[in-house]
Amino acid sequence: MSDRNIRVLWCGNTSSSNGWQFPPAVAREIRAITQGQRVCHLFGGRARFGLRCDIDPIVRPDVLSDAWLPPFRKDAFDVVVLDPPYHHFNVQMKQQLLQSAAYIARESVIWFHTLWISPSRGLIPRRSWLVRVGDTCAVRCLQEFTVRPGEKQPAPRYFTRGPAMKYNRWLAGQQGLPYE
Repeated sequence: MSDRNIRVLWCGNTSSSNGWQFPPAVAREIRAITQGQRVCHLFGGRARFGLRCDIDPIVRPDVLSDAWLPPFRKDAFDVVVLDPPYHHFNVQMKQQLLQSAAYIARESVIWFHTLWISPSRGLIPRRSWLVRVGDTCAVRCLQEFTVRPGEKQPAPRYFTRGPAMKYNRWLAGQQGLPYE
């Protein structure tokens, strides 16, 4: 991706009482990108549009599920939005998450985080924004990736690292999922 494809999205200094929602300018940009499409938010218990999935029942998502193992078929949505918690992701965690998102997305995956990422196999960078969310705040990265249909893979049958390791016992048939 060349530098000309990276823009700056400047958000005002208005603070929100709930830090789990997109800043208004980011929400407008994502809505414009996804207009008329089927959208799934894999960490989206507080999103205001699309199908909201989250593992936390307190946020009252539409679907109670984990982003590393979403309960949807291949190409179930046009766009999948990832706004994971703002902590460090190692390469394997990021790749597993993007692979799961790309599998259920027909057209694109949108990433909103403090980490600027390189896409995993099966995704091509389309557009990117560096997001200034307010004074003395860490910047955010808003990235849109196109899904390559021929390179989709379902979620792994065994996780080697990261939060999804808790599903290995379930994938082997030894235990039920914690949110079933």
